[in-house]
Amino acid sequence: MLVADYIRSKLGRFGFIIDHNEIEALLLKNGIGSDETYTLDSVDRTEQALYGFIPELLVVSSVSEGGYSISYDKEGIQDYYALLCHNLGRENKVQKAAQPKIKNKSDLW
Repeated sequence: MLVADYIRSKLGRFGFIIDHNEIEALLLKNGIGSDETYTLDSVDRTEQALYGFIPELLVVSSVSEGGYSISYDKEGIQDYYALLCHNLGRENKVQKAAQPKIKNKSDLW
């Protein structure tokens, strides 16, 4: 199996269909050959490539017009990204900061 096929398959599980040119650019940017086989030697580079690419996918919005719709499992890909960040020991760039909570303290006045 090629690295490109692995990436397509992995992201396809979450509803993302990645264009051939986009995959080629991702591989090139991460020093992975377009015909490189997915092996133990390429796992780390492939995961690093996904780490850099997944935040771009999360800005894509779902589309629904008439009877046609395209939707993505954004919660699932965020969970996968969090796992990937943990495994790589890298910062989670898409984790939302906790929202501040407003408490009513008017009874103390």
